[in-house]
Amino acid sequence: MTEPTTVYTNTSQLIASEEPDFPSFLFSKKELHRATKVFKKGFDGLLTYAVKCNPSPHIIRQLHEEGLKAFDVASNMEMELVRDHAPGAAMHYNNPIKNKREIERAYEEFGVRSFTIDHPQQLDQLAAVVSPSRDIEVTTRFKAGKALKSYDFGIKFGVMQDGAAEIVRLVDQMGYTPSLCFHVGSQCEDVYAYERHIAAAAKIAEESGIELKRLNIGGGYPAPYPTSEAPPMDYYFETISQAVKDNFAGSKPELIIEPGRALVTSSTSLLLRVKHQRGGQSVYLNDGAYGSLMEVKFMHFTPPTRVWRGPRLHDNDGEFSDFTVWGPTCDSYDVLPQIFTLPSDVDEDDWIEFGLMGAYTQASLTPFNGFWRRDQYWVDDVYTGKDMQPAE
Repeated sequence: MTEPTTVYTNTSQLIASEEPDFPSFLFSKKELHRATKVFKKGFDGLLTYAVKCNPSPHIIRQLHEEGLKAFDVASNMEMELVRDHAPGAAMHYNNPIKNKREIERAYEEFGVRSFTIDHPQQLDQLAAVVSPSRDIEVTTRFKAGKALKSYDFGIKFGVMQDGAAEIVRLVDQMGYTPSLCFHVGSQCEDVYAYERHIAAAAKIAEESGIELKRLNIGGGYPAPYPTSEAPPMDYYFETISQAVKDNFAGSKPELIIEPGRALVTSSTSLLLRVKHQRGGQSVYLNDGAYGSLMEVKFMHFTPPTRVWRGPRLHDNDGEFSDFTVWGPTCDSYDVLPQIFTLPSDVDEDDWIEFGLMGAYTQASLTPFNGFWRRDQYWVDDVYTGKDMQPAE
């Protein structure tokens, strides 16, 4: 959708004006700008964005306007999004799993010149479509153990160190330009995982006898959910910088970073309406695990919440209770595993606002049971759990 002409000051003003009856995403351009500046200032390399995290056109457009010149894409459909909303941006096809038709479209239609693999067979697959050339970057995805406190991607992607060195040598021998990449896992609170993988990358380069063009240190940078124990983002940048200096000495490759969650989480809150409250123990909302709360279901983090009764914050004079949160569908899977502390008298037609909901919410929506509609609004001061907007 195109950006609206109305930008609300805060959630209170939006509720007073719109009284939204459908699940609503509240987006702040100002907050996305702030988050982007954190990475621009802290990371010495190419900043890209993992489109899978939130493929909304307004996110891609603004990040391109903020100066991002490249995007991490996993499919031809994501390539179409980047082409349409970030014209001229480079695309890194970092999903190792693809067929020849998808590779051909990427190369011929979308101008992709950077491909990721994690198995020698995929190199033959690529060569059958894209002739070897030093203009084509082939990045080998490797893994160096599971990161603590993260959602593990290593069970599906990545080759171990010895296998990676072999693939890198084959990439170079075939005439492509070799690079390396890794991903420590989503919402990674284990900073040492980056140091360990960078050290492994240096060993892979040494074992293969190849000077790497680039090292993509992936994503996984955590959002500041109330349940997170992650250190500040600066600590990640400092650890990465020092690890590269310690392990690559004078042969430092160009660095790429591809955050998703840490870039967009704080830009968006989610406003859901209460459909039913039962027994002071259960609250039923107008969206759930088959929609915008899918990731909250399986990642088990707890976003910050607050309750609105009309355009005023509602705290029930300090009387709170613990509630189980259910979605609107007729499926018992549609329930969150976390317990949420809410005003004891939370009731039908109140709104519950979830903060820090810009990541993997708009990417996971389904129309199950006919609950397909979600609305989009723009606000200046979006709820992140760190402050309380005044009621109007």
